[in-house]
Amino acid sequence: MTFVEVMIAGLLMAVVFTIGWTISQSFTGVTKVRNYENAIFLANQAIEAVRAARSSELGSDDDKGHNTLLADFQASDNVYDKNPDGFVPAVEIAGVEYRRTISIKNVPSENKGIPSGLKLVRVNVSWKATDDGRPVEFEVVTTHCDQW
Repeated sequence: MTFVEVMIAGLLMAVVFTIGWTISQSFTGVTKVRNYENAIFLANQAIEAVRAARSSELGSDDDKGHNTLLADFQASDNVYDKNPDGFVPAVEIAGVEYRRTISIKNVPSENKGIPSGLKLVRVNVSWKATDDGRPVEFEVVTTHCDQW
């Protein structure tokens, strides 16, 4: 074999390795995007349930009532209004476990004696990244008020 043939063989092997590595990295990127899409879906499910409920049905971190939407999201065996809606704190999708936590806080009114009726809703979805096992978290914060 000549030196030129060895160089060409080495170059071809480097090109094939680079192509394989690029394809492998694109699969890793697709997995990361899919994990974020699942987290966004779980957060949106909680936000839409909050938007559909009346303020009095939400509950808050201060008063952990049993028959509230907040209590239903925090325990898989507490069924909100006797309706099996499937709100659970931990969900496994495609081998990845997502943990969803919801916090609802009453926002105080600036006018004494008049309740604001405003609630601050924070939804956190956390999971471990499939490529390196690091914890990842997605958070959505919104408000809810049904007083006019």
